[in-house]
Amino acid sequence: MSEQSLLVSAPLGAYLQNVDGTHTVEEIIETALTIGAPLVPTEILDDLLTRLDEALLLSNGAYLAEMERRMHEYRSAPSRKAALADLAYPGNAEDLRGYLDGFVFPYMSSNGTSARQPDGVLKGIVSPHIDFERGGGSYGTIWEQVRSQIQDVELFVVFGTDHSGDGPRLTLTNQNYESPLGMLATDTELVDVLARILALDDSVEDHAFGDEFNHVNEHSIELASVWLHRALGPDSRANARMLPILCGSFGRLLMDGAPAVDEHPQIRQAITYLSEIAEQRRTIFVAASDLAHVGPAFGDADLMPVDSDHRKRVETDDEQLLETIIKGDRERFFELVKNDENRNKICGLAPIYMTLWASGATSGVWSGYQQCQADAADTSFVSIAGATLYG
Repeated sequence: MSEQSLLVSAPLGAYLQNVDGTHTVEEIIETALTIGAPLVPTEILDDLLTRLDEALLLSNGAYLAEMERRMHEYRSAPSRKAALADLAYPGNAEDLRGYLDGFVFPYMSSNGTSARQPDGVLKGIVSPHIDFERGGGSYGTIWEQVRSQIQDVELFVVFGTDHSGDGPRLTLTNQNYESPLGMLATDTELVDVLARILALDDSVEDHAFGDEFNHVNEHSIELASVWLHRALGPDSRANARMLPILCGSFGRLLMDGAPAVDEHPQIRQAITYLSEIAEQRRTIFVAASDLAHVGPAFGDADLMPVDSDHRKRVETDDEQLLETIIKGDRERFFELVKNDENRNKICGLAPIYMTLWASGATSGVWSGYQQCQADAADTSFVSIAGATLYG
């Protein structure tokens, strides 16, 4: 919501934890003092609250008004602007094609097919959503493999990680995802049907659109769709449509005793409906998903330098996940993550699960595995890979 950042001194932490909308300034001070915080003058705390308010970090009238204004701005725009164009990749179409071609060149073939392609029809794609500079090789190999196989597709359902969203939740939008390389219209009729299904969920408020603002800056669907447009080429089918869906975290489902996502009646009905649509229209499901996030940059105590046993352990874990993905075994995929308490922090858990569920894929090929540097000392990394799914 704000481009501002606030650096708050450590002694104020005990005060901040009680800025929850239920305490007066005097009560915030009193509570902080009871847990050993140093005395902070009231005028300093008042100044902090004022700065939080100006940075839209307080849930109050100013925040709600600004949220409403921005949602109206987003929904009334001709399309969802490419948030990372000219930041993470060139915003000019010609420059962008040349940039992406540089990553694809080692994997280019005469028809874009893979010699390892299994029998069956392409039903799904797992694509990274990391930045292109680090993950270009993985993007290149997976999207070049499918280039010739997606030209007749009528609908691309893109499930992306919602890095800001709770879950389990499927967040929709009616906006078209703009790209320097082209734009597929969002299938608003499908959005309407899914929204009616998800509206029956009384466990959260406005299931389908409550987190829609996350679409504005979320990079997962955007980065995968740039490569989708490159693979389609400039003369892609005019009647093809896209359905962008952000997937909220599965974190709470990993706890012992938590219900399986399949037991969520509205999500189950929505995925079943998409599977039925895929039988009527040539449909590809895409999971815009990275794998592990490990090392000090992600809160781990262990350093993970190159060639360390930790790196090899994560690679082995990732390969197990990828093998279950290409078998279409979503239950086993979820089980593997849950059994080790998601120690590798698989941020693509929800989109991959949804893709396997909706596509009904039974075989596939994974490729392009990389461990991408995530800190200056190269002791943290994000792992990525791609996969083609068939059935």
